Amino acid sequence: MRTLVHLSDLHFGRVNPRLLAPLARRVHALAPQVVVISGDLTQRAKSAEFRDARRFLDALPGTLVVVPGNHDVPLYNLFQRFLQPLGKYRR
Repeated sequence: MRTLVHLSDLHFGRVNPRLLAPLARRVHALAPQVVVISGDLTQRAKSAEFRDARRFLDALPGTLVVVPGNHDVPLYNLFQRFLQPLGKYRR
């Protein structure tokens, strides 16, 4: 049987760091083949938030399927929001 884990709305930038290790342990314990993260990796689409999210995601098992959410698009920089809305979101 295949196992899929679904996470959403992690909101790095607002996340309590003490919750990350237990969450990662639980995901590892499930030994999923696929982990799906459906949006809102960050709170404000800041570079540091994406770096923190990437560090967390890199430690997860299985194949990752990650879809950006509305919080992953810059809110206050209108130029960036319209011309490169997912510029900080990388594969």
